[in-house]
Amino acid sequence: MRSRFRQLLRFILLGLVAATLLGVGLVSWWVHRPHPIYNGTLAFSALEKPVTVRYGPHAVPSIQAETLHDMLFAQGFVVAAERFWQMDLLRRLAGGRLAALFGEGALGADRFYRTIGLPDAAQRSFDALEPRWQRLLQAYADGVNAYLRRARAGYRLPLEYQLLGLQPSPWQPQDSLLIGGYMAWLNSMNLREELVFLRLAQRLGTERALELFPTDQGQPAPADAHELPDYRSLLDIGPGSPSGAELEMGPRAVLVPPASAQALSNAWAVTGSRTHDGAALLANDPHLPAVMPGTWYELAMQAPGYQVAGVALPGVPWILIGHNADLAWGITAAAADTQDLFLERVSEDGTRVLRPDGSWEPIAVRVERIAVAGQSEPAGTEVESGADAKADARPSQALGPRTEQGVEGQRQIELPIRSTRHGVLIDELVASAGSNPAGLAAVRGSQRSEFRLALRLAFDRPDRAFVGFYRLNTATTIAEARAAVEDLHQVALSLLFAHRDGEIASQVSGLLPDRGRGSGTFPVPGWEPGYGWNGYRPFAQNPGITAPSDERLVSANNAIRTDDEDALAISHSWLAPFRAQRIEALLDDALDDALDDGQETLDLAAMQQMQSDRVSLEAAVYLSSLRRHLPAIRRADPEAAALAEARLLDWSGSFEDESQPAAFFVLLRSELYRALYADELGTDLELLMRLDTTTYGPLAETMYSDQSSFWDDIETPGVVEGPAAIWARALRATAGAMRDAMPGEQEPTLAQLRQLTFAHAFDGQPLLGGLFNLGPIGRGGDSGTIDVAIAPPTSPRAIGNVASVRVVFAPAVWSQTRGTLPLGQSGHRFSRYRADQLDDWLNGRSHPWPWSDAEARASVGTLVLQPGPD
Repeated sequence: MRSRFRQLLRFILLGLVAATLLGVGLVSWWVHRPHPIYNGTLAFSALEKPVTVRYGPHAVPSIQAETLHDMLFAQGFVVAAERFWQMDLLRRLAGGRLAALFGEGALGADRFYRTIGLPDAAQRSFDALEPRWQRLLQAYADGVNAYLRRARAGYRLPLEYQLLGLQPSPWQPQDSLLIGGYMAWLNSMNLREELVFLRLAQRLGTERALELFPTDQGQPAPADAHELPDYRSLLDIGPGSPSGAELEMGPRAVLVPPASAQALSNAWAVTGSRTHDGAALLANDPHLPAVMPGTWYELAMQAPGYQVAGVALPGVPWILIGHNADLAWGITAAAADTQDLFLERVSEDGTRVLRPDGSWEPIAVRVERIAVAGQSEPAGTEVESGADAKADARPSQALGPRTEQGVEGQRQIELPIRSTRHGVLIDELVASAGSNPAGLAAVRGSQRSEFRLALRLAFDRPDRAFVGFYRLNTATTIAEARAAVEDLHQVALSLLFAHRDGEIASQVSGLLPDRGRGSGTFPVPGWEPGYGWNGYRPFAQNPGITAPSDERLVSANNAIRTDDEDALAISHSWLAPFRAQRIEALLDDALDDALDDGQETLDLAAMQQMQSDRVSLEAAVYLSSLRRHLPAIRRADPEAAALAEARLLDWSGSFEDESQPAAFFVLLRSELYRALYADELGTDLELLMRLDTTTYGPLAETMYSDQSSFWDDIETPGVVEGPAAIWARALRATAGAMRDAMPGEQEPTLAQLRQLTFAHAFDGQPLLGGLFNLGPIGRGGDSGTIDVAIAPPTSPRAIGNVASVRVVFAPAVWSQTRGTLPLGQSGHRFSRYRADQLDDWLNGRSHPWPWSDAEARASVGTLVLQPGPD
């Protein structure tokens, strides 16, 4: 009996072990099945000739095709195989179609992007392209859809779709243009500054508010700003008005790069006369939100008349940052002001606006229909997009959503979009918390009913960026590269070029407004004569530099200056100049060091080392002010002075991981904002603080002056404070914040205090957020360092933007070009290539970018795509 019991127990245990192993095997099969095929042969009827895809280290593909059509088909296929979930979310975000999948919480994002018209702009751009370019866009879309068909048939859709029970709709050529338009929006300026200024001008008056918006280091607001009206006479404000706290992007369930996280970057180049091999050098690291998966996808592509290596934006054809056999190009945000706000005086019935000639003009209205999923929506519902989707009767809505008839749990809402001759009316978008994704100030409620806000964007002409990037990818001379940039209508970039013959150059892209009156920096009354746009300036007036006299070019979102006296007119909303100044200083130091060694040249290693630099010249500005006022601080508050002496006076301004002074400083900066401005701004202070990382804010500028009225606390009548009192208050508050950060322990280092999380779309969701996110990771750097780590003063412990790719181009020997991504090539959760570059990125290392067939090596695998039945 006992023997039989033991046998039974053994069988049960063996059964449990077998079931466990089977379960583990099935789970492993399930989570790994969506991963791409790196080896083998696949047949597709859309191909004209065979295409070879060699996957080298880090699963970086090198595509070799016999036609451009087949090359783009292959690009669409291989990128979608790694990143389709990301591509799909981006097109839904930009197209205003998130609520169809994620419900009410995503409705604010949909309203915003429908209102500013990105879907219509993408359709107009596609319709305006010549048939040749439309066919090439279709080839890319065909490649994406070839992946989708295989993924559906073989149960290989990304894990996210399986968890949500969703089926994606086919990819349309317009979707690629839509994502490009979204990235152009991220690079657009200065709507947020205008909205915040409007709010603060209501509170402080126009002249006082202007002190908080300097143009650049040592430069006040533009002179024409003093012609602005007193907004308090137009817009009422009182204790009951909303605080205007900045609004965040929609539901955390669909976290994507928010529109408030503007694209920033570093780039610099030196001529061949300054390098040991006579060829120019170019370094580039665009700064974008830390998201999972990362922004860029690395690849090399070759077809007759085309050979390029670099990084592409998933969902967008060609290579956006890269090199061909002759030249390399990098990009930064030009910070050009391509967004203007107009106050419109509205008639009593709300249907007309006042024109400068005294007549009344009807407000135009169009209606968008937005599909919103409810909790009862069944799994597997598909919301179609593309040329056959009809959100309403207007054909320009080809990218709008369509709900299939009879689908339970989904409803349609109507969104009336009103516009004037100056642009779309947006005040309703910024009226309530949670309703918009752009990080805009809430001004509605403090606004009289007879006034509305109209937004003018440089998106009204068809974009030709698809053509422009092809021309750039295939340019053989600097002149050809600069000419290609003219086709980039929507996106305002500062592009730097480096040629193998030693030349360097820069060129600003984008349609830049030709304003009749005013600089466009602040909101203007639309009923007064002279304001408004007279079209766009000729491309020849866009700033650009060839053959710089100092044999270098630096672009870090700082003020663009050339010999052209109109260059500064492209913006008065530059970012702080500190990163650019540090790059210039390091270039000088590197050349001096080379001269000491008997050379007069730079090399690639020196350029790479600069990308890892963490010294902040911004911190030096604060430390200079602190040292200047330290004697007065000692007299007024010896304890606060002791804090400064112990924590900051011996600090070099370097934001290394282990630095405690750097940790103290990042909290101090936030406390200085509060000590200086909270008494005047109250709950609106947060609005100003959020602009700190996207424009040159007032705090650093105030450090230069002891005369600013903001050094006085208006809440202490009869007492006039000065810099010493404000510094002491901020130092004490910072010491308390440091104690709160790590109670009962030693004061934190910078890496312990401030951390980075690469956030997936599921961020904030129970279990799924932790499964798909990567982080938190303690990290050094700051907004003012070359090795950037941007955290706004409102959230100084949470890093938002980082270098989305780092690369140094070596035109003398292209195979020596080196770069790295923050994460990896794959967007699949359990892929070995999801974050295999992270350690290199964190530690300033890189890998060679593929160029020739021999260097591709196919160390991961070789995939052949050939014509044949699917």
